Amino acid sequence: MLRHKPLDEKAKRRLIREQEKDKHLLFYSYLTQRKQTAVFIGQYVEDQLTAVLAYTEELPFPAFSFRCMNVKLVDLPALIEFTRSYLHFSEETTCGTILSKEDCLLFQSYGLIKNEPKAFLQMKHFDDEKLVCSNRVHSVKEVDYHLFTTFMQGNGMKFFTRKELDSYPFLAIKDKDSFACAGGFHFYDEQLVEIGNIVTQPDYRGQGFASILTSELTLLGKKKAKEVYLGVFAENDGAIRLYERLGYEKTASLWIVDFALTDVSVTLAGKPF
Repeated sequence: MLRHKPLDEKAKRRLIREQEKDKHLLFYSYLTQRKQTAVFIGQYVEDQLTAVLAYTEELPFPAFSFRCMNVKLVDLPALIEFTRSYLHFSEETTCGTILSKEDCLLFQSYGLIKNEPKAFLQMKHFDDEKLVCSNRVHSVKEVDYHLFTTFMQGNGMKFFTRKELDSYPFLAIKDKDSFACAGGFHFYDEQLVEIGNIVTQPDYRGQGFASILTSELTLLGKKKAKEVYLGVFAENDGAIRLYERLGYEKTASLWIVDFALTDVSVTLAGKPF
């Protein structure tokens, strides 16, 4: 028998214990950092949890995280349909998520993906000795919040939110009154530290600012938790080499996608890989 229901607190606590952060960091963040605002829809087959689709309204777009426990039993169209109805979304709603290769293929097999999947790497820090230090980095002060927000949004930081700036430390390198390089955290506490939104103005690239800033953010993150993560587009070879020089290693290869909450039937959609 197939059924769907929002997960209760007991089920969510069990899922937290079962998650491997190195493989399922996004889903783990929904269970921990975003637990107060996230909705978790579980699909059960004969009382066995086969998949979970989680939604948060914290980001500027409809953001989801998907976790499949049994790909042989999951009925993805039924889970999508129930979730859309439960959240009162229209079929035209375009949503965003990050998927493993296997989950991306599952979504595409039903014609749900609306864009070309974008390869994305999750990385974790392992070697403190490779970090570099500098006295050029300063904390972003509240008086600069408006200017800083404009700087981040103007440089295409889609996942940056004002809530992060209000809640977590952000660091910057400035040239007089202008930001040259800046970055902060998506999450910053004992359960999870994830660096995010690192950006350097084009005119200041090639001066080592990103290395300095990433090092300082990593050291700051390790005051909260032993494990520090970040993400980077797989096509950004320069950034990947920089992070590797600083002691980061790849832990997961993922895909950023836009997907639809439409009623679907099995299709012969081509695979993006």
